[in-house]
Amino acid sequence: MAENLNTLKRRIKTSQNISQIAKAMAMISASKIRKAKEAVVRNRPYALGITSMLERILRHIELNEVDSPYVTPVSKTAKRLVLAISPDKGLCGALSDNIARGLLKFDVSKISLITVGKKIEKTAAGGDFDIIASFPSGTRFPKYESVFSLIDVVENEYLSGKVSGVDVLYARFQSVYQQVPTVETLLPFEFGAEKSGVHELVYKFEPDIQTVFTELLPYYVETKIYEVLINAFTSEQAARMVAMQNAKDNASDITNFFTLVYNKLRQEKITKEILDISNTLVA
Repeated sequence: MAENLNTLKRRIKTSQNISQIAKAMAMISASKIRKAKEAVVRNRPYALGITSMLERILRHIELNEVDSPYVTPVSKTAKRLVLAISPDKGLCGALSDNIARGLLKFDVSKISLITVGKKIEKTAAGGDFDIIASFPSGTRFPKYESVFSLIDVVENEYLSGKVSGVDVLYARFQSVYQQVPTVETLLPFEFGAEKSGVHELVYKFEPDIQTVFTELLPYYVETKIYEVLINAFTSEQAARMVAMQNAKDNASDITNFFTLVYNKLRQEKITKEILDISNTLVA
């Protein structure tokens, strides 16, 4: 009986510790999500501005008239480059597994891979993927400067003709409870802007419209990669916050259960001791 009580006390203490740790991690992730949303709001005007400018230009130009590798690939090879982004650490629910499943859908023989995050790097290393570069995702909100090292590798592979296109695999943040594994085409440049028959303002482009369009494309790629990094980071923190909240609730339930069993056994022990004393006195 005494051994059972001591075992239950240790289990209660362990579940309480787990609950406290999970609560702290959930609070940290919640704080990071708030900061991430603020950064997204600050970054949005620039992203929307350059996107809107490119869309306006597209209403005055045909993509097949643009002499740029960002529009027309240097190479016609079937091989593509995939930029796959995942967390560095675990404890974020099924997020890393969902990203890994998205990666495994690609034909290994037709892609080269850039990994951002240790989780996806581990998955890729376990397969037969051609990993040309690996970067950590980090635990802090990504700075804009982190985009440049990625762009150097992406442009080296794409502009040299080693691949005919670049795709991005990441978890797109929709809400705190929903992060969607997403694959998007980064290069060659594609836009859904359609030329409308509605009368629009006439713009004068200097030095000329094609030059302006071509010069803007690299900045658009920078903005797009940074947007992806922001989404991936926010998704990671949201998934971790929910996972840790669930872990805290489960640990609390276990604590309550073991406490109930402990109190019951302790009461039985006290009752048994009282009966033993009573029988001794009667005898």
